[in-house]
Amino acid sequence: DPRVAQLAEEAASGRNRYEKSRNIENYLKTNFGYTLEQKAAGPQPLADFLFNVREGHCEYFATAMAIMLRTQGIATRIVNGFSRGDLNRATNTYIVKQRHAHSWVEVYFPRDRAWVTFDPTPPAGIPADSAGFGSSVTNLLETLEVYWVQYFVAFDSQEQRTVFATARR
Repeated sequence: DPRVAQLAEEAASGRNRYEKSRNIENYLKTNFGYTLEQKAAGPQPLADFLFNVREGHCEYFATAMAIMLRTQGIATRIVNGFSRGDLNRATNTYIVKQRHAHSWVEVYFPRDRAWVTFDPTPPAGIPADSAGFGSSVTNLLETLEVYWVQYFVAFDSQEQRTVFATARR
């Protein structure tokens, strides 16, 4: 859709690839809404997201930024993975769940031979750490699960022999 290139031209307006990347990232973060509902549709769902629906999930934001930058001759890639998860302070581990699934963009900077991360998804679409009584109970249960896996399930036969020999003594 030629409108995507025109929108990118207007949103990018920067002197270099870093400024253009930041400008498009901020444009998407501030002018679009986050939702998990599948609203964009039709033969060109990205165009529907950008010009009609103006709401979507992180994959729409990442795809929009990547395509907009590519129309400006800037190499990009979309990354799908997980945000860091919730810190369990008792075990000093991060618990990563399905709700932490996320997509973002990496932009290539040839002079530095480096890929730099950009995240155009508005903050409402990025999971925050849990808090409150419910999360304290969940944290306790996750702590028990981590210890169970670490000290019972993940033991190999050598570790099991060592524990039983120590217990016997």
